[in-house]
Amino acid sequence: MKVCIWCRKNENQISFDKKAHTIPKSLGGQNICENVCDKCNHYFGSPQPHLPASELVLKEMLNISKYCLLENTKSVPKNKRYKSEYFNINWNNFHIKLKPRYSLKPGFQQKLGRQFRRGMFKVFLEERERQRSDALSERFDFIREFARYDLGDYPIFIQVPRFKAVFSSIPDLKNPQIRFTEYSDKMDKDFRVYGYLLLGHNFLIPTSRFFDDLCRDNFEAHLVKTKDVAGTSIKRINYAEDIDYTFRHILD
Repeated sequence: MKVCIWCRKNENQISFDKKAHTIPKSLGGQNICENVCDKCNHYFGSPQPHLPASELVLKEMLNISKYCLLENTKSVPKNKRYKSEYFNINWNNFHIKLKPRYSLKPGFQQKLGRQFRRGMFKVFLEERERQRSDALSERFDFIREFARYDLGDYPIFIQVPRFKAVFSSIPDLKNPQIRFTEYSDKMDKDFRVYGYLLLGHNFLIPTSRFFDDLCRDNFEAHLVKTKDVAGTSIKRINYAEDIDYTFRHILD
């Protein structure tokens, strides 16, 4: 019997008719999580009072990086370049700027940052269920509270790149995926964090509500000690502008 990983209701209580893409289809995601009910699936794709839908924010913020990388491969016709709802994008110099009707809204960058974090946790938990079938574990309750019910606030981090390079591939740009491996299991066990490369960025998802207080210092020390190729320091994502969408660290 199907049980929704978000609301914990089963198929005797609620419907499971719609396909729930773990990574938004608008980003190229093709994987489906079977244990997401129609109501919760609809929630992530719908705007909330004074907040844009978390899936829309993921699409808005990450499609810029996706098309920036595809642009460098000369594989995107000019008439098919990404058109953003929130940002004005100059594809000639990869410069982006929040559109005036949004930049003048008090706290809008912070709202985008919060919805982005919620969306990233949503992707993590649905892929965790699809690949490991353990998303109903109580240790992920904080993700359910934050991503689905907007309760509390939990951090998402990004590794600050060590080198002027982007690690990605055309297949992963067109069909972005995250993967659980023996290495990610070890990072989860040792530091309660999961890192995944998505559209050129290495994001870090806490797997414990206490990561920031109890595990972060040890994890950062580990990155330095091992000279992690993805970066030896991490940055908290608070605002939309905290993500280097167009990979200026390479161009500068």
